[in-house]
Amino acid sequence: NLPAEALASAPLPLHVEPANALSVPTWAIHSSSVLEWVVAMGAMWQWAGTSGNERWKGMTWAMLPLHASGIAACTYHLFYNA
Repeated sequence: NLPAEALASAPLPLHVEPANALSVPTWAIHSSSVLEWVVAMGAMWQWAGTSGNERWKGMTWAMLPLHASGIAACTYHLFYNA
């Protein structure tokens, strides 16, 4: 840990990373999971048309709140880590 006076005299503003900061590999996992969820929802929507069973579209709608929470978590970390 640097002393406070060394941080104050730094040419660029430095800040301490928050305790819940995400590493690059963790960001890759989180963003790929959100993308994978969208792909799964699209596949189910297409399966509804292919199988002739439109009830599969209901499963896609049921997945939407969980997808939104994943986006919300990634957005939180994006702005909190900045």
